[in-house]
Amino acid sequence: MNVKEVSFPSADGTLQMYGDLSLPEQQEQSSDLLPAIVIVNGSGPIDRNGDVPQMKLKLNTSNQFAKHMTEERPRDRAIAVLSYDKRGVGKSKKKGDKNLFYRTGMMDIVLDAVEAVRYVFAHPRIDKSKIVLMGHSEGAIIMPIICREVKKAGLTDIFGCIFYAGFGETLEKALELQRETILADVQMEKGVKGFILRSAVTEDKLVKQYESLMKKVHAEGDPDFISMQCGLVKQPAKWWREHMAYDVEGALKEYITCHCLAITGQKDVQVHNEQCSPEKAAALVPLAASVESHRPINLTHSLRSSDGSESLLNIKSNFVRMGKLPLDAELLSITDDWCDRRLFGL
Repeated sequence: MNVKEVSFPSADGTLQMYGDLSLPEQQEQSSDLLPAIVIVNGSGPIDRNGDVPQMKLKLNTSNQFAKHMTEERPRDRAIAVLSYDKRGVGKSKKKGDKNLFYRTGMMDIVLDAVEAVRYVFAHPRIDKSKIVLMGHSEGAIIMPIICREVKKAGLTDIFGCIFYAGFGETLEKALELQRETILADVQMEKGVKGFILRSAVTEDKLVKQYESLMKKVHAEGDPDFISMQCGLVKQPAKWWREHMAYDVEGALKEYITCHCLAITGQKDVQVHNEQCSPEKAAALVPLAASVESHRPINLTHSLRSSDGSESLLNIKSNFVRMGKLPLDAELLSITDDWCDRRLFGL
């Protein structure tokens, strides 16, 4: 595998976005063009590897995915992969702007993804008619409007979309599910710890906490970001407002016309998996060239499998543990099969 650091301008031209373009080793005398996958990562300050350096959290999703696509697939069916640092993360920073990530809105993320597609589109080894988006979590949620903006930019239509852990989901519904999951987890805790948690974590408190955040997000003047807890915690207010105004189902129905693969695991406690039933998936993207959906029994939000039950009460330690494991074999097998059929006609 040949991994090369690359850069391209952000959508607004105010900074350079840095990432890794992973290419399979080129066979001698081969002029075959490669399909390419552009990774759109989930929410939070995530870098090109799928890690969260700000929290010293190594998730190793994007780098493992790129290695699999370029190195572990048959050589004649290898796929190029572009992953990049989000605004304000890694090397995608603007000198003197420590709040760049927090002032970034959802549409900034969308339009930066379009620029990533533009970069791949112009690469001499890439088949511009076979560019696929792979969105994880928030990345899956915003893919319909990335497809819309790619078309508006005059680029070749996206060939396919791979939705991991976020198909048909909205940020608001995901947060509702997470609140319900936390409350259920608290009820399951035993002993002194359970007693303390049940006193501290109640439905009323969680709802009030969310309502307080939304009040600050929608404060007069529409701030780009807000500071909370005496300035110790920052929230991307513009990002929140744009997500809350985003009609995900409407965008899926109107803008997704490509081939689609949707996978959300039944052990995922952060987003709903029901949208990946065949009937619901087909109804969500009626204009899609094709749609295939799966709900692996043990797949979690971190794209690894788990034999036990998942809890949001120890989510960070779970992510640390999962980040040391390989990506789920079933997830990769399903994705490989879809790529073979759609990109290589097998």
